[in-house]
Amino acid sequence: MRLNTTVGNVNIKIDTKRLDRNVKEAQKLLNLAVRTDCEPLVPLLNGQLRRSANFPEGVYGGVLEYNTPYAHYQYVGKICGPNIPKIDETTGEVIGWYSPKGKEKHPTGKMMSHYSEDGTGPKWFEKAKERHGDKWLRLVREEVGKG
Repeated sequence: MRLNTTVGNVNIKIDTKRLDRNVKEAQKLLNLAVRTDCEPLVPLLNGQLRRSANFPEGVYGGVLEYNTPYAHYQYVGKICGPNIPKIDETTGEVIGWYSPKGKEKHPTGKMMSHYSEDGTGPKWFEKAKERHGDKWLRLVREEVGKG
């Protein structure tokens, strides 16, 4: 953006092209850092949820989205059903859950108490922000301030 104005006897000319470019690059670097820092906190579920992470507005936009049918429920920690137990034929123990094909899932009102991997769970962005927020701020400040 360029600004060219006169106030009294003072001519003011401002060109923000460098700053605009730096802000755009800082947004990209922030997006990539957020995705990277969230990844180990996202429930695995065969990796589909982690692999679904994308930038719907492009890498220079400000949105990171996880695009699976169950992403929202994993993020907020709510169980959806119907859920039918998978039983180990040898031990008779419940080893997992499934929903019949063609059955639409709905929230059950219950919260998840267990995730597929230790250290993963709901609200992974908030957890990553708590752990890495200072680093994200430094990254943005350094990039925006570049000459």
